[in-house]
Amino acid sequence: MSDLAAPLPQNPNTERELIGAILLNTSALSEVGKILTPGDFSVSEYQTIFSSMQKLAERGEPIEIVSIHEELKDNPQIIGAGGAAFIAALPDGVYPKAPTGHWAKLIRDASILRNLVRMGDSLSRAALEPHAKTEEVLAYAETLFKSLAVSGKPLREPLVSLSVEELLARDIKPREMLLDPILPEQGLVLLYSYRGIGKTFLGLGIGLAVASGGGFLRWKAPRPRNVLYVDGELPAITVKERVATVLAGMEDAEPLPGAFRIITPDVQNRPMPDLATVEGQRLVEDELKGSDLLILDNLSALVRTGNEKEATDWTPVQGWLLDLRRRGIATLFMHHAGKNKEQRGTSKREDLLDVVMTLKHDAKYDPSEGLRCELLFEKTRGMLGDAAKPFEVRLESGPDGRAVWTMRDLSDAKEEHAFGMFDSGLTVRDVAEELNVGKSTAGRLRQKWQANRGMSQRPSA
Repeated sequence: MSDLAAPLPQNPNTERELIGAILLNTSALSEVGKILTPGDFSVSEYQTIFSSMQKLAERGEPIEIVSIHEELKDNPQIIGAGGAAFIAALPDGVYPKAPTGHWAKLIRDASILRNLVRMGDSLSRAALEPHAKTEEVLAYAETLFKSLAVSGKPLREPLVSLSVEELLARDIKPREMLLDPILPEQGLVLLYSYRGIGKTFLGLGIGLAVASGGGFLRWKAPRPRNVLYVDGELPAITVKERVATVLAGMEDAEPLPGAFRIITPDVQNRPMPDLATVEGQRLVEDELKGSDLLILDNLSALVRTGNEKEATDWTPVQGWLLDLRRRGIATLFMHHAGKNKEQRGTSKREDLLDVVMTLKHDAKYDPSEGLRCELLFEKTRGMLGDAAKPFEVRLESGPDGRAVWTMRDLSDAKEEHAFGMFDSGLTVRDVAEELNVGKSTAGRLRQKWQANRGMSQRPSA
């Protein structure tokens, strides 16, 4: 039998430092929560405090010394350990950017070893029972090993490797399109722009087209799918008005009941989820059942933990989105552009995406025009030719209040703009600078303008 008098594997100092590090940097709780459960801590006080942290995060409340003490002020364990003074001392001497993920794995490994010791002792006693039967002990051993779990997951999920022959022989379903050609099944798509250009209108149009099996702009949904739209910042009345406007402009189809669902702040009884945390991701997943497309509008409002400029702070969100893709769910997420008109924060977001789209105003745009912008593709995986060409989008209100969308090739819009400038007497250099094109391109536009002007001045027969 095992010597249970020997100390069980444990790391109490690491456990204290990990709890202290989370108090200094609450964003670490998301990563740690994917590795540990409260039961993985060997010190009961740390089990209690970690459980309290997770409960506070689930409720959207701050994870602070004061809030934890308020949560545990009547807990006998915490009172016996020193109460508020005990909790307040936990971050002492801890580096704010401590390797919390590494520490969590050390604690997890010690927890697994403790469980193995206990299981081994239990199995030894079963094997030494009088008249023990081999089949029954082996079955008991298998049951014990299967019961060993961390964070509700099996101890280790093996990787699956395929030979070339197995891969080629495997029946793998081809990816269909949710909205052809920009949004495939399991796709990851980013739409970003400077504020106020029209991201939400386009996001709603895409989602409603997918939910209805209809068309939007130059794209077509082959069949209806279920969509969950998560809005992070707009008043509910604004969301309602915009949905009504976009729906009224969809002449060819409308969503089936329940196919397009919206989460928006004003109708909640709690704060909106923070998708950088496990708790926030789980809240959204509870509403995702049966959905084929998740639309997140927008990252600034829905991913609040961490620094958007740090690639490592994007990792928990990216891991979640990749897990959704593995499970067959596509994601379209919207984001803001910075003052340089590029997407704000880390470029790591783009690494695994299928499509990246951006909306921009041209130099001639006037706010009185409403929604008129250029839609450009910065990354296209599998989109070639005309499908990836940029175009101009305009939204106008019809006489009955419905949305009327018009599109034209960006080359046509630039040509019209150039002709207007040449009519005003501007030079090739002026036009090249205004349109941000080369002088040779501006020169060709001038030749075309001259030819068109000659045609218009030619007397009729």
